[in-house]
Amino acid sequence: FSLTLALGMLVDNAIVIIENIYRYMEQGVPRVEAAKLATSEVAFPVIGSTITTLAAFSPMLFWPGIMGEFMSYLPLTLIVTLSSSLFVAMVINPALASHFMHTKDNGANNNQVVDSATIAKIGEKPIEIRGNLLTTYTATLRFALRRPVVIISFSFLLLILLFEAWMLAIGIEQPVEFFPDIQPRSMYVNVDVPEGADLDYIDKIMKRIEKVIAGVDEKELYSADENSQKMYQDAFKPKKHEMLTGETFDGPSDLANIKNIYVKAVTSTGGSSSFDANAPNHVGVQFLELEERKSQSSETLNEIRRRIENIPGGRITVAKQEEGPPTGPPINIEISGDNFQVLGKLARQARDVLSQIPHVNDIRDDFVEGTPSVKVNIDRQKAALFDLTTDTIGFALKTAYNGLDVSSYREGDDDYDITVQLPEDYRKITDVLRELMISTPAGFKVPLSTLATVEYSGSIGDIVRINDERVVTVRANVDAKKITGPVARGQAEKFLEQFALPDGYHIKFTGENEEQEESQTFLTKAFAIACCLIFLILVSQFNSITQPFIIMTSVILSLGGAFLGLALFKQPFGIIMTGVGVISLAGVVVNNAIVLIDYINKLRERGFSVKEAVISAGATRLRPVILTAVTTTLGLIPMVTGVSFDFRNMVISWVSESSQWWYSMALVVIFGLMVATFLTLIVVPTLYYFFERISTVRKEFFLKIKELYWRPYYHLTGEKPDGVGK
Repeated sequence: FSLTLALGMLVDNAIVIIENIYRYMEQGVPRVEAAKLATSEVAFPVIGSTITTLAAFSPMLFWPGIMGEFMSYLPLTLIVTLSSSLFVAMVINPALASHFMHTKDNGANNNQVVDSATIAKIGEKPIEIRGNLLTTYTATLRFALRRPVVIISFSFLLLILLFEAWMLAIGIEQPVEFFPDIQPRSMYVNVDVPEGADLDYIDKIMKRIEKVIAGVDEKELYSADENSQKMYQDAFKPKKHEMLTGETFDGPSDLANIKNIYVKAVTSTGGSSSFDANAPNHVGVQFLELEERKSQSSETLNEIRRRIENIPGGRITVAKQEEGPPTGPPINIEISGDNFQVLGKLARQARDVLSQIPHVNDIRDDFVEGTPSVKVNIDRQKAALFDLTTDTIGFALKTAYNGLDVSSYREGDDDYDITVQLPEDYRKITDVLRELMISTPAGFKVPLSTLATVEYSGSIGDIVRINDERVVTVRANVDAKKITGPVARGQAEKFLEQFALPDGYHIKFTGENEEQEESQTFLTKAFAIACCLIFLILVSQFNSITQPFIIMTSVILSLGGAFLGLALFKQPFGIIMTGVGVISLAGVVVNNAIVLIDYINKLRERGFSVKEAVISAGATRLRPVILTAVTTTLGLIPMVTGVSFDFRNMVISWVSESSQWWYSMALVVIFGLMVATFLTLIVVPTLYYFFERISTVRKEFFLKIKELYWRPYYHLTGEKPDGVGK
């Protein structure tokens, strides 16, 4: 994306310089002289505009954290590319133009010998206003200059209206998102079973999940022949589906987007495993490629979530394949304190609170009650009477349940271990412990019940510590189509404000929330620093406060275009992508305004009045302003539409997974540039003219005050009023 964005921006400098050379040649200046004079005329504004763009991106080089690692390539690529484009535009392009450029008259005036005074005179003239486009533009600009207050007020009103239109289009449920919600390539149905569950129990639940994903009706799922092999095989008979490309394929489910289904199940799980995208017990679902899907994979994911929500036997949650930087789930609540059982109780209460919030799903925590266990309490005194130790008795129990390799036998080329242990049926019941006989050194056997007592207990579960504190984490996902993570977190915070916490226990929102706050803080500072750097560069270039203020006003007004794009496509304001897009827009918008205002100043130095200088400069810069906006927009359109060329298969690709990431950023830049083009051509000249009129009125006012003050002196000395101030 960095190269795609740079592709549209790097031609801006070349367009300004080449267009100026072409204008000089149109007015009769020979080719070589035109290349020299035209390049020198716009050299400083082009350099200044490039430096302001680099200043806009440079703060992003210092982006901290995992998001900084993810996004660092964007500013780095743009800075290197745009710096190179400045060298090409200033050195290589004029050299090429001096040899190969021709105007519409096929070079009739390009090689004529003209003295330097004539060249300077004809080349410095602004463009001749002719043709429908220039005539219409100058008429519009003259209309705006007659009503500057109305035009400026309308521009700010339009910014407010576009912001309100975006809020109405997106709704209060989805105004802000942290990271784009993209269509997943695969998903996982995670199963958190009760502690101590055996593999048969887990297998039964996993088969139910498999079958409902395959399309088995809920009534058949719990029928008498639920566990029959025939029903299981029938559920996964291939089902014909048609892909978006028109091809057919055999899928394992009645849902058309599903390509493969697999299952993984183990008996030993840790409490935190349910937080993994693919937990130890899960059913994995792989979707078709993006260009083959007839519907969005998120719709299939929601349908699977609906089908499995009533399956009993474990805590079942859905997770999609993680993309991009690891930011954590939308809702991540850390509850810290000393007593592990109290933490578990608070976690259950937090889950109940989250379940009341609309569009919040897959609520789970990492609290483990403890694995059920059987404790054998050995009476050491009784054991000593038979010359037995706890180690001897423990070894006997280990042999009975885990087995002991006593020998091996060979069959052909393979060796097989001979293991002595209790039969499998005996190992599944605890009553056998009361019948188990322990061999003594004396050679006779003693019942285990004589030496020890057997009781049932539960061992403590997993303990997670963060910063030396015991922590239980509660997590949840949100339906991004109906509500964004920040809004859901805000609702959760309101609910948890009424949450009664014991002394010494704390609740904190982390995960994506921490990353969002960190990124939001950084981007706000980066935007402010970028604006300050741009303003300082403009002040040093124009030696003025008013003219940089005019340019920075256009940056603020261009945000209306960003909101327009988000409103038309009903996109939330992304903290990362839209935020970076706004910073990028700030660097791009100032370029054309710099070139325009610089040329207005040059025309005024050549004796033009303010009004005529503004109109002539606007008409002269109309062509390069439109061209630079069009090239940047065209460069980003493939990122918005997803249409590109697949060089691997040498075909046109109509969808793109990467465009899901950069979609909102491209929208902001495209529509921001559209509005910024209008601002550059109409509002910026109007603002310039308005401030110059204010400056003239102010000077006339102070001159009048001085004249009134010195009038008695005029009568006494007889000096003329034009001597005021000397």
